[in-house]
Amino acid sequence: MPKIFLIIIILLCASGCGNDFVEINLPVSVENERAAEIPEKITTDIYFDATVSMQGYTTLSGGNVYRTLPDILSDIGGSMGDINFYSFGEKITPLEGKDYRRFNSPEPYTEIITAVHNVIDKSEPAHLSIIITDLFESDADWSGIAQKIRDKFFANHLAVGVIGVKNSFYGDIFDVGLNAAKFRYDSNILPEKFRPFYLLIMGNETTVENFMQKFKARQTLPNDTEYLLLSENLTARAADLTLLEMENFYVEDRLNLEERGIREFGLDKFSAPASFTVQFDYNAPIGACPLNLAEMNYDTKIFYLDEDWRSPARNDVKISMIDDTVKIALTPEKSLSEGKINFVQVSIAPNAKGYQLPHWVNDWNMANVDAAPENFDGSKTVNLVYILGSLKDSVFAATQPVLFKMNFVVDAR
Repeated sequence: MPKIFLIIIILLCASGCGNDFVEINLPVSVENERAAEIPEKITTDIYFDATVSMQGYTTLSGGNVYRTLPDILSDIGGSMGDINFYSFGEKITPLEGKDYRRFNSPEPYTEIITAVHNVIDKSEPAHLSIIITDLFESDADWSGIAQKIRDKFFANHLAVGVIGVKNSFYGDIFDVGLNAAKFRYDSNILPEKFRPFYLLIMGNETTVENFMQKFKARQTLPNDTEYLLLSENLTARAADLTLLEMENFYVEDRLNLEERGIREFGLDKFSAPASFTVQFDYNAPIGACPLNLAEMNYDTKIFYLDEDWRSPARNDVKISMIDDTVKIALTPEKSLSEGKINFVQVSIAPNAKGYQLPHWVNDWNMANVDAAPENFDGSKTVNLVYILGSLKDSVFAATQPVLFKMNFVVDAR
């Protein structure tokens, strides 16, 4: 059962006495604002995958972003606060001083086992955690990793970003196909043959976005670079809810709820149809999943205050969305309680078909089949659709990503 966040609000008593207040818990969450502030300082933990399969990213000089990665990450992380470096294979090893700079050369990549799940276990949700990897996991247990990320990050209203970078590569690629074949792969300096590596970024959503923007700004080589952001928020900022038109509603402010993100309305006539239309400015963040607006779920919760919050027997609220316009319509006598304070929460959220992985994920994917040498494509990542799809599914397992949410009160006393 999802957690319910109770926010205390102060409502004027029905008696209207100027100094007489009563404290009331709202029946559902009113958290419809994104955390827009970037922390002044945050600790960044950076984990280099030190397995042999990562060696090939360091061997060619042409078309090489990976060699610059230690310094880029040090600069960005240092600008945000404290920074710690680690390497990992089966175990995690702290890196002292400037040791992290050695990871732009082949020598440190000696580990045999890749255990990303151990990094997830060690990661601190209050920090920004960044894993540099080719997304290989020993025993191919990415469903287990996705579950750990779900429980540690998505369930705590945090986000996961992915940056994929195509890089020149000369080296061995292991455990391909059902027979765990090994291939020697040489991209030369041909961009169409470059092999992707990934940064898996976990933490506060605004901080994850901030890091991704900083990383993008630092890219000086023309290597293909793609972004993915997974979180419970689907826009870069909350809807501004600019009022366009009203029918049978008028704006009220007797209960001082505006500063809490709750609109208040009065009614001209309780028995007549009522509606309002608001502007919804869809501003997708970097790496946002494409949305299919034909695959949206529309939800309404209504409560009225009668000593405690109660739900009415009927609900005829209709929600519709065309492009950037949302219309909310109802007949008050069929949905609201006359003589009471009514609380309404409406939301629009994509279902699983409406929340899709970006096209680049399919383009960079290679199915995990028994690959003959002539069929193997080292410019793609084995099971990428499955790996990132399991993360996307984990968002839905932990929390419902919401495109539009609005809370309003109708004072029908």
